[in-house]
Formats: sequence, C-alpha cells, structure tokens
Amino acid sequence: MAHLLISGGTRGIGKACVKLFASHGYKVSSLSRSGRSDEIIEGVTYYQCDVKDPEEVGLAVKSAVRSFGAVDVLISNAGISVSGLAQDMKFTDYRDVMDTNFGGLFNLANAVIPGMVEQRSGVILAVSSMWGQTGASCEALYSASKGAVDSYIKSLAKELGPSGIRVNAVSPGVIDTDMMKCYSDEDRDALCAETPAGRLGTPEEVAETLYFLQSEKASFITGQIIGVNGGFLI
Repeated sequence: MAHLLISGGTRGIGKACVKLFASHGYKVSSLSRSGRSDEIIEGVTYYQCDVKDPEEVGLAVKSAVRSFGAVDVLISNAGISVSGLAQDMKFTDYRDVMDTNFGGLFNLANAVIPGMVEQRSGVILAVSSMWGQTGASCEALYSASKGAVDSYIKSLAKELGPSGIRVNAVSPGVIDTDMMKCYSDEDRDALCAETPAGRLGTPEEVAETLYFLQSEKASFITGQIIGVNGGFLI
C-alpha cells in the first residue's frame, strides 16, 4: 500500500489531500505544528513537526517510515503568508516565510530523497502559488518564497529524473482557504471578477490535481509548475 507524507495536512488544501488520498487507500502521514486534526480520518497518522526545523522533520519522517514503510509520495504543502508593504517587513518576517515555504520543502525533500533513490521510484510534489510566477504587490516575501519553490522543483526534476523520481508543483490561484479569511467580501468579489472562471477555487480541486500528478497517468510529466487558477494567470 502506497505511503503519502504531507505537510500542513490539517487545513485547507492539505486536509483535502489527506481525505482524497486516504479514500484511495493510501497510508497517510500528516505533519503539522499542532500534530492534530479536528477530524479523525481513517488511515491517517498525525505527527507534530515544524517543517522549519530539519531535526524535527528528520525524526518525524523516520517515525513515519518505521510505521508505514518508505515514502512513495511527498507533498510539501505547509505555508504561511505575511502581507504588507515590502519596506515594513522585518528580518524575522523574512526568516519565517522563507524557512516555512521554501525551507520546509528543502527539509522534507532532503529527508525522503535517499529512500526514493534507493528504491528508484517516488514522486515529490509542492504546493506553490501563482504569485511565485508573477509576483504580488504587498506579498513580496510570499511571492519570493514561492518563486524559490518553483526553481527548486525544476532543479530537482532534472537531478532526480535518472533515479526514477518525478518532481512537480501545483500553482494555485485564489483558493477558498483560511488564507482568504482576512479579505473582505468586496475584496473577494474583486478577485472573482479578475478570475476568468468567475469564482474562487476549492481545496478539493487542487487536491485532485495533485492526485493526478502522482498517478501513473502523469508518468511523463516532471519539472512542471501546473496552474490551478481559473485562468487568473494566463
């Protein structure tokens, strides 16, 4: 039975992924800072882990592997955003955003790559953002961190392809998750109006894309940043 390791699996896109993969019979190891979920899902084990800390990541991955075997699919999903003018951002904001959004991917990949190389198979996926491709006003740090994710994904795909490992990312647009709670109804309406599909995306739609990318149906897809944005970024 295949083993999925996912970060940030208790909310939003991550929770949708956990439900989807578990429903298909995957053993799911979910890493989060809280280490718990408000909903018990059969086949899912939760680990408390801050993805910014390489030691915590290493210990959590080793524990998950002892329980369920080698990691077949990694989804690096945990992410944070700090909004505001670039000139107002502090060094601590920079460290927190970069160490979570890009550092989390780096730490998780480092923990699972040796096992994937040994078995000569595996899939690494990351949840990026369309702002990593085009940049966003008042989201400079977030955009920069996701741009780093995109470049790292492409580099890993080239490096790990000969070992039978595929590496891709999804690049969501405006998705109806907790990150949208700080927006007013007027702001949400404006974002919908900017989206050719005319609405916000759902976490389930992003999860379905990730599920496809790890499947054999996507066996010739690697090094790609797949947009799930309703046409917002074309």
